[in-house]
Amino acid sequence: SARAAHASAHASTHMPVNKRAREEPEEESIEKRLVNLIVRIGDRSIADLNSHLRGLAAALTAELPTSRTLIYDTILDCVRGLQPKAPIYGALCGLLAANPQGEPDGVVAADIVAQLGRELQEALDVHATFSIRAFCRFAIELANARVASVDSALALLETLLAVTAEPGVLPARAEWFACVVLDSLALGGEVFTRDAPERSAALLGAVRAYAATRGADALSAPALLLPYGGATRPGEVTEHFDALFALVEALSSDSYHWRSSLLLAPSRSFASELAALEPLPLPTVSVPAHTRGCTYPCLRRLRLCSEPAADGDGDAAMGDDGGGGGGGGGLGLVDRTLMEEYAWLLVSQFEESHKDAAKLLHGLAENLAIDACEPLVETLLSMLLLLPAPRHRQTYYACLLLDISRLLTPAPRMLVRAVNTLYASLDRLDAELAIRLADWLSFHISHFGFNLEPFEASWAPRLSPGGAAGAADAADAADDAAAARS
Repeated sequence: SARAAHASAHASTHMPVNKRAREEPEEESIEKRLVNLIVRIGDRSIADLNSHLRGLAAALTAELPTSRTLIYDTILDCVRGLQPKAPIYGALCGLLAANPQGEPDGVVAADIVAQLGRELQEALDVHATFSIRAFCRFAIELANARVASVDSALALLETLLAVTAEPGVLPARAEWFACVVLDSLALGGEVFTRDAPERSAALLGAVRAYAATRGADALSAPALLLPYGGATRPGEVTEHFDALFALVEALSSDSYHWRSSLLLAPSRSFASELAALEPLPLPTVSVPAHTRGCTYPCLRRLRLCSEPAADGDGDAAMGDDGGGGGGGGGLGLVDRTLMEEYAWLLVSQFEESHKDAAKLLHGLAENLAIDACEPLVETLLSMLLLLPAPRHRQTYYACLLLDISRLLTPAPRMLVRAVNTLYASLDRLDAELAIRLADWLSFHISHFGFNLEPFEASWAPRLSPGGAAGAADAADAADDAAAARS
């Protein structure tokens, strides 16, 4: 996603380009304008998203005869690099297909579906995991926008879920493909249950069957990959599959009906315009066998701040327009899990520029109007403290935590809570993670005058001459004091 990342970085800086544009050929300035328009859609207020989509669709339609390849390539690059905005790009493609203005009927939809099929198969062939997930998300959003057929979207998910039944399949491989299916179900569950209730129910049943065979301990991570090793306690870590499975179970319940304020659904607002489209089948894809060197990245969540609220408690209200709403802390299970996924997907794509990644995270939290500090802090620390090694450079996560601390006012308080949780369990923490934690904390406080004041009150008893016994006595005293106050 180098082109999308570069374009996003250029667009997110909001630097004036008029002077430069006057010095460049007209054709090049038009191309840059189109790229910036596509990249930036949805970056401003979600409340105005529908009108912005209409305007962008009209502008792109006028340029299709001369810039068709650029428009399609840029949309797919953005789908890959800016995965939380997949619903926006799906709706945009629906509007382009529904209002061809001079294009033969069905040509735009056919072009988009065909190119998506090629890109997805290529990603599967080279095992580009984040591209696979991005294109699957986009396929579901095309089905939501009636560009692609619901049956073919469900067939795609059935093909991916079949990996879990491969003879001798690696647990990591099975879980990763199951996670892709769960992620896609969260996006398309409402349309699937409406247009293909029996087939979608069968798919959801197959996922539940896999979860049952997986069991509580059958495929749990080895102790060597857990932050506290064999001493890891229930609730301290949430595996990726478990988080997404709980998300889908909650969304499919009567409390949500597959809707959440953090699940953008702009296609719902254009239902009357998209109704005239004849959905096209997605190309059939095949999943290559596992080969040496294939990895299956996941987000193993460390619960360092607090547990999410019960289902529905704290989740923002959902309007019919599919936009974001609500706000405040105490995110419920659905909203918190979605925000963690969005953060993980964005952070995983922008290692070359921590500033751009921080701006995107900050903008996402503002657009969705939620207090995202807890999920952001926990997600970043979970990525930093991943075993056996973090996916990106440690300094990338360290700089991101600095950026978030400066952009979001409550973030430092959440960092204090998370670090104190880790420090309280230091005797159980994996030795490699303890070193990694010390390296990061040294880097972090060096940017604040080496001030340990936020932590000293909690750490002082453990640093007392009494050593471990003194620490235990101090902890007991603190518990007694808390009980007395209550």
